[in-house]
Amino acid sequence: MQSDKQREQESQALLFTPLVGQVGEPLPNWLFGPAGVAGLPAPLLAPQGVNIAVGIDIIEVERVRRAVERHGERFLRRVFTEQEVQQCRSKAARLAGRFAAKEAICKALGTGLHGVSWREMEIVQLRSGRPSVRLHARAKQRADLLGLSAFDVSIADLAQFSLAVAVAVQTAPSHRT
Repeated sequence: MQSDKQREQESQALLFTPLVGQVGEPLPNWLFGPAGVAGLPAPLLAPQGVNIAVGIDIIEVERVRRAVERHGERFLRRVFTEQEVQQCRSKAARLAGRFAAKEAICKALGTGLHGVSWREMEIVQLRSGRPSVRLHARAKQRADLLGLSAFDVSIADLAQFSLAVAVAVQTAPSHRT
């Protein structure tokens, strides 16, 4: 049976669910700054059940339009898969939306663009119009390492900006590679 002090400490604990490493292993001390875990204002509660990570990105459509005009096919082949280019039909706002989605996915994977490349993250449109995520190569390896069982993405294409949100779901223990 919990004492009043234990219940009070638990109610003041910080909820923390980063996807930065293996499930069940201690979080790296560097994540919390110079003082590490000891410097936190309250103890951490371990995540239970489903763990998620969210990434968000916004980009100016004009920036993507200029990259396509300046670098053409070279830019498209470096950043997008053939299917993505076909589905976007050279519309800058749609390309910008996929660009933002890939940035958001990198954030949810916890890598930034270090360790994965643009074409390893593919945003394909389902018949319903909903975007879907396919991960390849190192991006897929990173997702597997973290035990991610699902990825979802939502994109808003506006005249001047494209915004994307990516959510990674970790329901299973991660796999060591």
